[in-house]
Amino acid sequence: MLRRAFSTAPAPKPRGWRKHLDRFRDRPASHITAFAVLHEITAIAPLAAVYYALDYYQPRTIFPDRVLEEGNRYINKLREYVGWEKLDESSPVLAHLATSYAVVKAAAPLRIAASVALTPWTAKWCVVPVAKTIERLAP
Repeated sequence: MLRRAFSTAPAPKPRGWRKHLDRFRDRPASHITAFAVLHEITAIAPLAAVYYALDYYQPRTIFPDRVLEEGNRYINKLREYVGWEKLDESSPVLAHLATSYAVVKAAAPLRIAASVALTPWTAKWCVVPVAKTIERLAP
């Protein structure tokens, strides 16, 4: 134990996820930024994809027609207040939006795992080069 602590031999390279720990210690802001960007991308892209898939395939809704009509009436009041066009009383838009949101929220553990896994690569190849370019351009 003491021989290793005072040895001049190089320490073995860390393996697995520990090899990214030194980079995180050197540039924590780039890794936090990369994680935040990835986390948002993995939320927005699936939200749009699920919505358009539901809109394209038009699956039977699990909501009763009365619930859809009541929700659309409430949203139409808000849309009218803002000055937007009203939705049809039987429009499935709100059901598709709610379902898309629920699917993306249910997939949060997968999204977080993907964001954590891709953070070192994104920090190295996307965030750090952009930050260096901004540093060069800043007066």
